[in-house]
Formats: sequence, C-alpha cells, structure tokens
Amino acid sequence: MPRISRTSYQRAAESTVAMLAAVMVCVGPPAPARASSIDVECAGSFSRSFSPAVTTTSQNVTVTDANDYNACVIGSTATGAATVTLPLSCVNVTAGPAFTETITWGDATGGTSTISWSSPTIVGQTVVFPGTVTAGRYVGDSATKVTSGISYVGSVAACLLGTPISSTTGLIDSLLLTQ
Repeated sequence: MPRISRTSYQRAAESTVAMLAAVMVCVGPPAPARASSIDVECAGSFSRSFSPAVTTTSQNVTVTDANDYNACVIGSTATGAATVTLPLSCVNVTAGPAFTETITWGDATGGTSTISWSSPTIVGQTVVFPGTVTAGRYVGDSATKVTSGISYVGSVAACLLGTPISSTTGLIDSLLLTQ
C-alpha cells in the first residue's frame, strides 16, 4: 500500500477547505427568519347598537360598533368605529360578515388606521376577527381581534321570548397588529 506524504495530505486538505469556502461564498449563509414584530397590543370593550332592533323576524339591520382600546401593553390607546348592514334575527345568531373599522389613535402622533376585517370565526362566546391594516398608520400590518360578547348571548333568550335586542356590550380580549 503506497504511503501518502505529509505534503500531499496537506495539499488535499487545503484544496478541500478552499472548495468548501468557494461553495459557501456562492451559496452564502441561510437567510435569517423574519420575526414578526408587534406594533399594537391592546384590550378593551365594545358596544353594538342595532337599528332596527333585532327580533324573531329576519330583517336588514344596521349594526354600529364602537370599540374602546383602552388597556394597551404596546402602542397607543385608541377608539374604533364600524357600521355594517346585514340580515339578522335572534334566531339566526351570527357574528356578521367582513367589514371595515376605522381606528383613531389617542397619542400625540394621532392619525387613524383602516382595518379590513374578514368574516370572523366563532368558538362558543369568543369571536376571532382576522384582518389587515389597509390604510393609515401601520398600513400593511396583520390584524387580529378577539372579543367576548357575553351580553348578546344573554339577550338572545329574551329576544326569543319577545324582547328585541337593541344593543349589546362585551370585552375586547385582544387587538394585535403585527408586521
């Protein structure tokens, strides 16, 4: 069996290292994963009014939503408003279709954000709204809002017995805007 000289071994090792270095230059290191950053994280409360009041008969109802984002861990406090018209009755309980909310920021910078909310997902008394900031402050951010509308559920039983629902209130468990 032939012996490999120390010089030949070093040259082979140097060639291998040089080849690996060339490959690394061409390929480069892996791109870092883009971590999302949080622009806003708030909680608060909401109130909804129904015009005309929701009854056992399905009818087109204008729902006016007023949101108070008053407990913020990240970002400024704010208020939000939205209006949507849809067919409702106390029998066909629904969280509603996609809609647009305008949020007015309460800090010195001020301004507004327009969020396009998609149709929500309902799990028990929790409603999850996915959306995107389409204009104004934080444009391009992903948005998620989670609400608990306990008063509406209690109102449904009374509505079925003949008391129309003219308004409800609940909690905004979370408003999250992320890049």
